[in-house]
Amino acid sequence: MNDALDWEKQEVFRLLKNAPGTQYQEADAAGQAEIRTWVKGLLANSEVTVQFVKSDGTVRDMRCTLDSSRIPPVPAGTIFKSSVANPDGLATVTESRKPRKEPDPVTQRVYDLDQGEWRSFRYDRLKKITTEINFTK
Repeated sequence: MNDALDWEKQEVFRLLKNAPGTQYQEADAAGQAEIRTWVKGLLANSEVTVQFVKSDGTVRDMRCTLDSSRIPPVPAGTIFKSSVANPDGLATVTESRKPRKEPDPVTQRVYDLDQGEWRSFRYDRLKKITTEINFTK
């Protein structure tokens, strides 16, 4: 059977039984916003491993960050879709013709340190967050 279908069935059964879900799922809107702010703060300052359920129902651990010192710079001369290069060689994003979608507060975009690419996870499918806090410089 499809893993995503199994995960969805488990979620339906959990809700029907009124069983507890994750802290994020059980929080009200203010609590969910607080969790997102807390996770973004961790991501902005350190390397974090998040465990979450992917859309296909499998569980994934992803080592990620939003800390700019841990994200490699874009090579000079790199051209992105809907972008142009400046005379100094830096890539600059231009306005696309399509209207931009509003950011989804349930989805967090992060830099995957193992894949070397930008990826995302959903807060409502988040199972575990692991990080190391170092008090020495």
